[in-house]
Amino acid sequence: MAAEPLFARLVRGAVGGLVSGMIFAGVTMWFASTQPPGKADMPLHMIASIVQGGKPAIMAGATSAGVGLAVHVVLSMAFGVMFALIVPMLRTNGTIALVATVYGGLLYVVNFWLLSPLLFPVFQDANQPFELFAHLVFGTVLGFFFYGSGARRQEGFVSIGPAQHTAPR
Repeated sequence: MAAEPLFARLVRGAVGGLVSGMIFAGVTMWFASTQPPGKADMPLHMIASIVQGGKPAIMAGATSAGVGLAVHVVLSMAFGVMFALIVPMLRTNGTIALVATVYGGLLYVVNFWLLSPLLFPVFQDANQPFELFAHLVFGTVLGFFFYGSGARRQEGFVSIGPAQHTAPR
């Protein structure tokens, strides 16, 4: 079976990133609403601070939830497209599921352990265990968008059962 064309795979990644990112944002906003002071839009203001002046802008009330949502959408789609570039190296749906979840974890490490302390310290105020969870969910959901893509189209939904061996030629 032929590999999925690059453009189709990139679109799949962008759409997968968008949907995964919206789930991520929804879960994160729900969590923020349960924590004092209970502001569901705080994650969007934190994301907006990336382009609107950092923590001082948040403290001054100068960030926009709409800008935060736009930045989040762009980043989510970009992360989905980046994942789409590595999918051809993954041979099975199970491998995609595992690697996609790990990918979400790696995004957390890069975003919160590398970039945040250096460039965006406001993100250090976030609940780190929850952020790790949310990033793992992002990766896992993203992986579903590549189920059955490319060479994996003929793979069964459940890969349980006796191994099927073919005789060597």
